Amino acid sequence: MHYILCVFSLLVSVDISIGVPAGIKDDLKISKLKYDEDMDILRTEIKLLQDKVTELKSTTERLDTRLMSGDSDGADSTGHVLHKRATFRRRRRRPEIAFQASLTTESQTYKLYEPITFNHVLTNIGHAYNKNTGIFTVPLAGTYTFNTNIVAEKGNYVEVSIKVNDDVTVSAISDHRVSPGRQYFDIWDQGNAVAILELQRGDKVSVSIQWPQGSHDIHGVGKSSFSGYLIRSHEPRH
Repeated sequence: MHYILCVFSLLVSVDISIGVPAGIKDDLKISKLKYDEDMDILRTEIKLLQDKVTELKSTTERLDTRLMSGDSDGADSTGHVLHKRATFRRRRRRPEIAFQASLTTESQTYKLYEPITFNHVLTNIGHAYNKNTGIFTVPLAGTYTFNTNIVAEKGNYVEVSIKVNDDVTVSAISDHRVSPGRQYFDIWDQGNAVAILELQRGDKVSVSIQWPQGSHDIHGVGKSSFSGYLIRSHEPRH
């Protein structure tokens, strides 16, 4: 800037000493005035920027001080945001699949190896259980748990199993046969079985009578049931 001013001064001096025409003198004066105006504007803008930088530094220092001192409001707010993020990630990581169904008829006859059709659906998150077939079709590969409660009708003895495809996993027994005195057992004997299984997409899980041979009556009215849910998916997130 000082260099430019010196040039203008020199030109004005030369112009006076050598007799530069008046028109050129006027142009030089106008250019110098315009230059001075532009420089004033630049100085003002630089000053505003410097003030803004100073303000930002001050704000940053205040925030650093609050963080270092463990500001409770800031900590609570940060903790709330982190909790919401963690909850969202858990929901993405753990899809919900669950069902529960019971047999509502008073007595239902089933053949050996025939899936028991628990017809009353209480819960069917994921729509993987079919009440018409009694089969749960695995929608996602993962670890699942299944539970069945079974009650044989009077005069019947049954052993039922939770099956994956055609393979038996765990079994339960319900004995409601006639006693030696020709009287039915007074207590409803409810068999129970629980299975924790690693399954692949498309596997079919059901409950069926495994023993003895022939047809047998299962007591319903909500006393015989089948349920299950996904513990953890083994499939990658998308």
